[in-house]
Amino acid sequence: MPNVARVTGLNHRGEGVGKVTSGPDQGLVVFIPGTAPGDLVEYSVIERKKSFMRGRVRRLLDAGPGRTSEICPVASECGGCTWQHLSYREQLQWKKRILEDALARIARIESCEVRECISSPDVTGYRNKVEVPLAVQSGKVVAGFYRPYSHDVVPSEACPLEHPLAREVISRMVEEVRARKYTVYDGKTGRGQVRHVMARVAPGTGERMAVLVANARSLPGEGDFARELAGSLRDLFSVVLNTNVEKTNVILGPRNKLLLGRWYIEDVLGDDDLGRLRFRMSPHSFYQVNSGQAVRLYRIALDAASLGTGDVVYDVYSGIGAITLFAASRVALAVGVEEVGEAVRDAERNARINGIGNVRFREGRAERILPASMRDLGRPDVVILDPPRGGALEAALLSISRARPRAIVYVSCNPSTLARDLITLAREGWRPVWCQPVDMFPLTPHIEVVALIERA
Repeated sequence: MPNVARVTGLNHRGEGVGKVTSGPDQGLVVFIPGTAPGDLVEYSVIERKKSFMRGRVRRLLDAGPGRTSEICPVASECGGCTWQHLSYREQLQWKKRILEDALARIARIESCEVRECISSPDVTGYRNKVEVPLAVQSGKVVAGFYRPYSHDVVPSEACPLEHPLAREVISRMVEEVRARKYTVYDGKTGRGQVRHVMARVAPGTGERMAVLVANARSLPGEGDFARELAGSLRDLFSVVLNTNVEKTNVILGPRNKLLLGRWYIEDVLGDDDLGRLRFRMSPHSFYQVNSGQAVRLYRIALDAASLGTGDVVYDVYSGIGAITLFAASRVALAVGVEEVGEAVRDAERNARINGIGNVRFREGRAERILPASMRDLGRPDVVILDPPRGGALEAALLSISRARPRAIVYVSCNPSTLARDLITLAREGWRPVWCQPVDMFPLTPHIEVVALIERA
């Protein structure tokens, strides 16, 4: 008897949540990627636990109301944009529900207002940064994306999420890797010359960067590699060789060598309400991959902060200083706190090229340097918190709480760690007033959230 399940919802990983409808597993929960709420599917079991299973679709028996056609030929194999089969309206609705579920399930918060998810101005072609692993298949170097839960590369010559100017850079780099017969890194043996190719685009200026990630500090013909790229790609302002010799899933290594041009590309970001600023990005710099939606995100965060001209605002986990610098025009002093030294140096340069003097940047782990920074620069009236996916450390949250700002604006890319951190803040007497999901990553289950948090 075939395994059949009716999909009733989506989990935080974007997988369909199904109930088995017949057979010995009837009533059990099965998580099935690539399914939509309402689907009736025949599936095969790929993992079995005591309380749930994980499956793979064998056949779609009945389509749910939110299902739509995929726009990429490898969408069902690739682990990148795993929600291509959902209508965009359905994606926005489920992103809100996933956030609501994280708040209720993890933090036991049900009184916070969760607003409708804000749609992205671009559903495709929005990624200004593209990192692509290389592999050898049938004797040929290919570039693509990892199959879900594996390191098997699914070849892809065009991804609908990528900015077209980034895809041009990726394609030319792969051609040059093939032409120069560079060997491809094997994660099992640790051998091979080239691991990844990476492209960055500044949508506001059109400037582009190419980064070749190698398992060595130099490559034969690396100068010619850079010159060939620059000769065939307009507005390629930077070609960098990055060295990563570790057996790791981290893409970029710590060392960069400039092969051609300059260390950075420059973008213009903003609008009439937020203001317009220039930003420099180096290979390691964090920069929101969806530039058009980033403008909306920053505007929501700064409006939530209700900043006044006499305020001191702290931007914790400030990256290259985007929120810090946009905030500076509204306050007396804006302070950025960031542990990545290269990002701090980018932020300081960004302040100089924009002529912004009422900012200070502090390098170091937030939980270590916040107390001293607050003693030196003053207590914050508002703290804007924008941590990585792992969330903020408890010590950083406690330092912020003890400074007693009038509000915390938490910008999160992970509802689960946001909910966890809200538990810590609740013990210190804080509560979320509202949460605004913002769709920074269309066609994927990932969500960005702005939360306004005040004293209870």
